[in-house]
Amino acid sequence: MQGSRSHDVGQAIVPEVEFALVINRMIESIKTDPEHLRATVYELARHKLKEQFGAEPDIERLSDALEVAIRGVEAFTIDKGQETLPGSRQEAVLGQGQVPRLAGPAREVNSATTLMQQDKARRFIAPVRLLLVLAIILSFVFVAKQKSASIDELRKEARRLVASLAGQAPKETPAEVPQATASVTVAAPARSPLTPTVYGVYAISADKLYELELLPGRAPDPRVAISAAILTPSRTTLPDGHVEFVVFRRDSATNAADHAEVRVVAKIAREISFDQAGKPVTSKSDDSWVIRNISIPYRTAPKKDQPDMYEVKGEDPETALAPGRYALVLKGQAYDFSVGGAITNPKHCLERMAASNGQFYSECPIGQPSAIKG
Repeated sequence: MQGSRSHDVGQAIVPEVEFALVINRMIESIKTDPEHLRATVYELARHKLKEQFGAEPDIERLSDALEVAIRGVEAFTIDKGQETLPGSRQEAVLGQGQVPRLAGPAREVNSATTLMQQDKARRFIAPVRLLLVLAIILSFVFVAKQKSASIDELRKEARRLVASLAGQAPKETPAEVPQATASVTVAAPARSPLTPTVYGVYAISADKLYELELLPGRAPDPRVAISAAILTPSRTTLPDGHVEFVVFRRDSATNAADHAEVRVVAKIAREISFDQAGKPVTSKSDDSWVIRNISIPYRTAPKKDQPDMYEVKGEDPETALAPGRYALVLKGQAYDFSVGGAITNPKHCLERMAASNGQFYSECPIGQPSAIKG
């Protein structure tokens, strides 16, 4: 009974022994043939890929990624001129009969012990290299699985992984440097000299900006023929009668005037009074002016790109103001200015007659206003 049992055990052991011998011969053969070693690793990687990811819907893309990794390993080996995988340098040195030395203080070593350690190291190096390369390839496939990378990215990743195994810094593909383009800085348009920078009311005449002064009090109602006397001359004289106005106020966007008008300001040239006999006495009047109810209509419009400003223009841009003194009336406020030149329009000249029942005004006779200065 015992004999037959031992015979059965021997029969059962024979296949295991044969398998072990075959595997050992394969390992011994690939240790001396780096190309065979790499091919074995590649086949193992393909098998592991099908085993672990065979049911995945993107198995074809993963297979392509694995092949890219394999080509990357081969390309790296060829580029470096190595017929052995990274890590086999120590084996090559050992094959030449040289003893590897570790950093540290020198010490005496028994020669027999050293030979045994070298033999163990040689037997350990090949499986370790195989496992490392296999780990790189499987890691590469895992990266492809996680990142859904493109083929170009996979090639770069393969070279990086192989270079990391060799203990070298990976060759970085130079990043595309953006082509230097001439930066053209567009300067902000220069502010027009006809655009005011300080709040106020301005006249534009002969391409120049003039600030207007506010007259005291309010402009009289248009139904009132003559205002109260103005005792100061105009301080703003424009060279040309083609006039436009610009109003620069903080509330222009919400409180701009709907319309505007230019009123005639006439000078009192003479005064006529009566003596006790009833005879008229004419005398030259002191400097005094009055706002008349003679007006020229103007229109208002917002100024482009300037929300705090609006423009005031005449209805007929070809019509010029005659020489004389005027007042721009905006919302009851009068702004004073004069147009230079000889005054010939009788509207700018008045005579005042003082009678027992009040004062009366009349325009100067024709030809007399030429002597009047606004």
